[in-house]
Amino acid sequence: MVCKNCGANVGSEYRLCPYCRSELEYPESKAAPQPIIIQNVINNVNPINSTPYVEYERHSKKDKSVALILCVVLGMLGGHCFYAGKIGMGILYLFTCGLFGFGWIVDIIRIATGSYKDSKGLPIK
Repeated sequence: MVCKNCGANVGSEYRLCPYCRSELEYPESKAAPQPIIIQNVINNVNPINSTPYVEYERHSKKDKSVALILCVVLGMLGGHCFYAGKIGMGILYLFTCGLFGFGWIVDIIRIATGSYKDSKGLPIK
């Protein structure tokens, strides 16, 4: 089977072309096979996984020093939570004065030690 979009030679077990992700069209009749010339294959991509070299983030793009300053200055109002993308927690801090001051102190310690995480679960460094 040949992909009509990119010209790649594809096995019959695929529904989508593993190289360009276009839908394959199967012939309706079993005619004699035609000689196939592959013109070009896109980007040398692994046919099983179309994104073979994905670099995952290890830490947040947020800055630790900015989060710490916001926590010290606006921590009772949830400023650091809003900065980290935790909107729900920020609203909770806003209405409870930083979880009655205890959550605010704990967050200062967690940000200073590097264990505070953003909304995606990545540590703020």
